[in-house]
Amino acid sequence: MSVFTRFRIGFLLVTFLFCFSGSSFGQQALPYARSVIDTLSAPGMHGRGYVAGGHIKAAQYIAAEFKKHKLKSFGNGYFQEFPISVNTFPDDVALKAGDKVLEPGKDFLVSPCSQSISGRYEVMPLSAAAIKDPQLLLSSLQEARDKVLLIDKTGFSSASKEDRQRLEDVLAFLRGFKNNPAVAVIVLTDEKLTWHVAQQPCERPQLIVNKAAAPANFRFAELEIESKFIPALTTQNVAGLLPGKDPGKGLVVFSAHYDHLGRLGSNTFFPGANDNASGVAMLLSLAKYFSQPQHQPDHDILFIAFGAEEAGLLGSQYFVENPLVPLENIRFLMNLDITGTGEEGIKVVNGSVFREHFELLQSLNQEHELLKQVSPRGEACNSDHCPFYEKGVPSFFIYTLGGIQAYHDVYDRSETLPLTAFENLHRLLVEFTKKLELIY
Repeated sequence: MSVFTRFRIGFLLVTFLFCFSGSSFGQQALPYARSVIDTLSAPGMHGRGYVAGGHIKAAQYIAAEFKKHKLKSFGNGYFQEFPISVNTFPDDVALKAGDKVLEPGKDFLVSPCSQSISGRYEVMPLSAAAIKDPQLLLSSLQEARDKVLLIDKTGFSSASKEDRQRLEDVLAFLRGFKNNPAVAVIVLTDEKLTWHVAQQPCERPQLIVNKAAAPANFRFAELEIESKFIPALTTQNVAGLLPGKDPGKGLVVFSAHYDHLGRLGSNTFFPGANDNASGVAMLLSLAKYFSQPQHQPDHDILFIAFGAEEAGLLGSQYFVENPLVPLENIRFLMNLDITGTGEEGIKVVNGSVFREHFELLQSLNQEHELLKQVSPRGEACNSDHCPFYEKGVPSFFIYTLGGIQAYHDVYDRSETLPLTAFENLHRLLVEFTKKLELIY
């Protein structure tokens, strides 16, 4: 064998080992993660909400993946069931402004607490002066009997903070005012259309309309909204345990909420690829990795996919009130919510609280040159880590920065989600989990 041949074989061997020990570390996670996101954000999941059993289908899929990765259940097929109330829109949702038919999700949204309404109504603009003056507002409402109130929110874009807050207070008042003689309220906006979930219905329907999509000075509106309030609905968390080599070393928890906003009528759904199919994909990718015998951790790892986060952190709150494991046994919890971008790195809620853990995360990122930045943030009760943190459980909430801005809208789709830093974040979380024992 020539020297050149031996050199070439050695070079190929080094390249092969490098690929499988370094750069392919995350590549093993990405195809699986993409398939998870594609599945959870597909039309058949119905936005993982409470129309057409979307939340159940998503939970069943996650439970099947837990079983595939040989996680142990706590009974009931990995499910921890709990009750919620929720307002839904399973049937027709339509708006015709003047002679123009507007498209739900893109041109307008219905306030999530809205009740049903059907008919053609005269439109009455509400002046900015009436919004600022409570007495003028009440007298204007008397003129709005059996009409749709029209409020142009764009006129408040450059208003004072007090006036903008007054507008929001008026909108809330009009939704909840039982004796409001107007049949509905239409709000014109130039802001991004962002939807939510409501646990209870309100007194009057309210629609938020993209001003650019609506005809100018339309005098009539045709509304078709069919809502269904469900006062007692059973949903679920999905939990699976991966035993470690030495259970005495305690318990680490990974969590991510799987629910999203569901459907707005029969033809519009909210895919929720980044929020939070991406977090579930990271959760399942970590379960897959650590379930392999060669990667079995020393400590136990609990994986929890929470339900009803979008309805107010209801799944995680139920878990801490009815824990499947003693909360005092949890050494650390990492909650993953919106992990599908990462061009600008990650933000770590509670990073400035648990400094030693954060410094470990930061040092590992620098050592392996993974993410552009690992940035700390203080306390924030904005995801499922919060109920645990309030019970004294050390925890981070990690989300990615940069990239697409789709959020709580119909544009948060799998096909446009870049997963820019997914591989490197996956590796960082693996390395952090392995090194956690150094802190104790």
